[in-house]
Amino acid sequence: MQIAEWLEKLGLGQYAERFVQNGVDMGVLPELMDEDFDKLGVLLGHRRKMLRAIADLDPAALIASPAPPHDAERRHLTVMFCDLVGSTALSARLDPEDMWEVIRAYRAACARVISAYDGSIARFVGDGILVYFGYPRAHEDDAERAVRAGLDAISAMRQLKTSGDERVELRIAIATGLVVVGDLISGDASEESATVGDTPNLAARLQSLAEPGAVVVASSTRRLLGDLFTFRNLGRREVKGISEPIAVWAVEGAPASESRFEAVHAARSIGFVGRKEEIELTLSRQRLAWQGQGQMVLISGEAGIGKSRMVAMLSESPVLGAHRRVRYQCSPYHTNSALHPFVAQLERAAGICSHDTPGQKLDKLEAMLALGTQQVARATALIAALLSIPTGDRYPPLGLSPAQLRRQTFATLLDQLEGLAREQPLLIICEDMHWADATTLELFDLTVDRIRRLPILVLMTSRPEFEPSWSGLANVTLLRLDRLDRQDTRALVEQVTVGRQLPREMMKQIIDRTDGVPLFVEELTKMVLESGWLVEGAGRYRLESPLPPLAIPATLQDSLMARLDRLAPVKEVAQIGAAIGRDFSYALLRYVAGRDDLTLSAALGQLEEAELLVCRGAPPEANYSFKHALVQEAAYESLLKSKRQVLHTRIGDVLREKFPVVAETEPEVLAHHFTEAGLNEVALEWWRKAGQQALKRSAYSEAIAHLGKAIAIADELPDEPRRMMSRLHLQIAYGRALRGGLGHSAPETVAAWTRARQFAADINDPVELAPIHSGLFNACLTHGELAPMRELADAIMSAAERRPDAPVAAVVAHWTGGVTCWFGGDYLNARTHLERALAIYGAEPDPATFRPSALDLPFVIMRFLALVLWPLGSIARARRLAAEAVSASGEQRALSRANALVHRAVFDGLCGGMLQQTDTILALGLARDHTMPLYVAAGTYLNGLAKWRAGDRMAGLTDMRRGWTMLRENDCYLCEPFWGMQVAMADAEVGQLETGLEILSELIASAAQSGQHWLDAELHRVQGELLSRHDPPDGSGAENAFSRALEIARHQRAKSFELRSALGLARLHKTNGRAGAVFELLAPVLAEFEAERNLPEVEEAKELLRNGR
Repeated sequence: MQIAEWLEKLGLGQYAERFVQNGVDMGVLPELMDEDFDKLGVLLGHRRKMLRAIADLDPAALIASPAPPHDAERRHLTVMFCDLVGSTALSARLDPEDMWEVIRAYRAACARVISAYDGSIARFVGDGILVYFGYPRAHEDDAERAVRAGLDAISAMRQLKTSGDERVELRIAIATGLVVVGDLISGDASEESATVGDTPNLAARLQSLAEPGAVVVASSTRRLLGDLFTFRNLGRREVKGISEPIAVWAVEGAPASESRFEAVHAARSIGFVGRKEEIELTLSRQRLAWQGQGQMVLISGEAGIGKSRMVAMLSESPVLGAHRRVRYQCSPYHTNSALHPFVAQLERAAGICSHDTPGQKLDKLEAMLALGTQQVARATALIAALLSIPTGDRYPPLGLSPAQLRRQTFATLLDQLEGLAREQPLLIICEDMHWADATTLELFDLTVDRIRRLPILVLMTSRPEFEPSWSGLANVTLLRLDRLDRQDTRALVEQVTVGRQLPREMMKQIIDRTDGVPLFVEELTKMVLESGWLVEGAGRYRLESPLPPLAIPATLQDSLMARLDRLAPVKEVAQIGAAIGRDFSYALLRYVAGRDDLTLSAALGQLEEAELLVCRGAPPEANYSFKHALVQEAAYESLLKSKRQVLHTRIGDVLREKFPVVAETEPEVLAHHFTEAGLNEVALEWWRKAGQQALKRSAYSEAIAHLGKAIAIADELPDEPRRMMSRLHLQIAYGRALRGGLGHSAPETVAAWTRARQFAADINDPVELAPIHSGLFNACLTHGELAPMRELADAIMSAAERRPDAPVAAVVAHWTGGVTCWFGGDYLNARTHLERALAIYGAEPDPATFRPSALDLPFVIMRFLALVLWPLGSIARARRLAAEAVSASGEQRALSRANALVHRAVFDGLCGGMLQQTDTILALGLARDHTMPLYVAAGTYLNGLAKWRAGDRMAGLTDMRRGWTMLRENDCYLCEPFWGMQVAMADAEVGQLETGLEILSELIASAAQSGQHWLDAELHRVQGELLSRHDPPDGSGAENAFSRALEIARHQRAKSFELRSALGLARLHKTNGRAGAVFELLAPVLAEFEAERNLPEVEEAKELLRNGR
């Protein structure tokens, strides 16, 4: 029977639409309370009529009543299978009519219990019952509900009597896992709420392992239950139809736990993070309370926000000093059980056990009540009545009307609390007040006033929907807990990992997806630690393979789905919004959902009121966001994959046709939807477009991600000739993105260029090969190895010679040839190649001709030519080229700009001048803004060098060392002699002469091995300078080093280096009294610099010559 039909039968059909809009179905009817009828707008007389009809409903018929067909969903479901033990033998012994009565009574008893815990009977299988907890409505505690229902069903069956006085027993098994659930319809045959998945089969198989009268649970359910129950481990058992042995536990009972939070989280609880202001406010109320000004603090917040953990931390705080403590726990299963929190607390405090006799129970009760009252007999009689303990003749009859009994019981309970507070300050904790029954709330209304002049602090927790009548009173403080900020979230993750660092991308995913909700943070982090993705070492974790998307932890599945199921009539709107994304606009949702404005606005209003969505603006201009990323994911994950694909196709089509601005500016959004729709060829083009746009913005991380997805799709498509050129260009773009984001020599960059070269193997066109050649060459150059550079440069030159009509090929060939010669210390040939490259570029009227090179032309030629010309003695032209290469950097993208600034700083550093710190800071800022680790390293180093030369010695040297380390970590050994030489000189200046000499020795040995000889003369010269400063000076060693520097400089025709080396040796000669040798050494070299007037070395040489005569 449907809700509308039921209301029609009562003559109250006018309420049908209101009930449906609020998600009230037949299963919810028995739970409706007075305030619910108020919200539904049901008149008083109609309400009475409905309540009578609800009382007459049969529970079994209620649960098994037909429901409209449900769209199939993916659900995290707890499944219970009940089996009647020995039914075949029982059937043989009983008359069929008696057996029919046993089966009817068994089903009815189970149905009542299952209904009480909001389970759903899926079907009766012979004498077995298949039950779902978590469908069609999820709860945050479905696993617990299933176990409690199982224990209660077994107890109910023990009360069942058969005509032959036969004993009837059940065995029950419970399992949890992912299923697809919905109505299976095939022609005229149908099966409602059918499930597909291993979980129902597992539950049915496991019940054979249960003893009569016992409940067993699979490990999937056990891990959700914490210490809510006591268990006996049955070990791993072979189960028919299951390939691997299954871990199984028998449930032995539910211990009397003071705190639901501590029971659920006992095995996995961690420390407390943040909340300093909230804690201080609560402690200030505690100080007032302990002074006799009783206080009540209500800590409010959504599920998992940390209310109970805050109470647990406060209750253990040493600042409370000596005090008594009373704890009340409200229960979702006892919202209609009068004074349930007080009854449970009294039984716990007195130590009453179920097997105690009435006399033993009364003895324990008297001993406990004596702590707080003088009138023990009277108090015990009243409390015994509350606890349903028979008193016999032990106390006089109470003789009270129900109203009098209620009043006096309230008074006794309050007197007890006051009596306890007379001995010591009293801390009262009451958890989950949103589940409190009406009588408990009434008693707390009295408590607020009673504690005003008593040393009592009441700490309460509740969810935001709880609105007490006493919230405005002077001794009541309302405390709303908000989400943790990113810093506290990070600290919480580190507590879970016990201080071990997670990989940066994993930490970011956890922080982004948990939205500062501590429970989400803790459970997602624990799931990651248990996933097997991480390897531990040196106090940190690292990933064994690329980070997969993080799934919703099983411990959160029920809680998240429960939030959606409470809004069943509008859940589909949430699911459509979830398919669009965490954020979506009203306009887009309207097109995709195909709903009219009235229906859609009402649905969104309900989702917003339930705090699933946050709205900005008003429809039709409104924008919505899911309040929690994991709620969005739960809504999305509940959709069948086929339904998701349909939605993503629709979303992509709507964006393309109705939102052209989004399609143009955010192509990655369409790419995502077409990818999820399975339309790979369409998605490929949108990912390509997104990657190219990101490259233009120097957004290298985004470009790498977008182009990487395009390549992954392209790799899945069939190899066809028409696609080969497109794949080559895609691979080239990917190489450029990696070059900008990770650096030229990163393994990923090299692999991308190598793969592009493989694609181009059959093309044999130097123009198409130009970007690949330049990319691979830059990788070799950055890595700092001459042999592979020379091999590649020769291959590039050979390819260019086959196309003399292709200037772009010639420019790339001469540039790579020139840089290779410079790197190896062949300055003259380097100059020839680079001048030729510059001339070819200048002769071509259309600069676009050179765009395929992927080089920042002509400026990259000018940068290296400046580094060649200065050592060769063409000082003025070198300076001019270096300045022009920075001021007019061609592509004006972040990578080009950063490269230009770094080159200029290296040039200035090489010349010995002052570095422009504004330039080094700018380079560093660009690198950080655009996630370019190689340039972050170089910028850090050069900024340190600028500080050093400006006089900020120690800060500068620290940055230089850090930058040099970062460069090596990024596998960058280009300019390694320069980086190391400057650090060696700085070390010597601060008194670490030996360290500087060790660095120089290592650099000289390394240059010999790598072939990087462009700075050899300078390395030996500086070695000579440091040896001459030795105490005592190593004159012989210094002279040998200067002589070797002169020899190298002369061989390389590097006049500027020759002048510097000659100056060093000349100073040494002068110190040693060999003034005549100074003239012979300096005069010939100085003659080469007649035209140079602004070179400090020239002026120093002239001064030496004048003083030496």
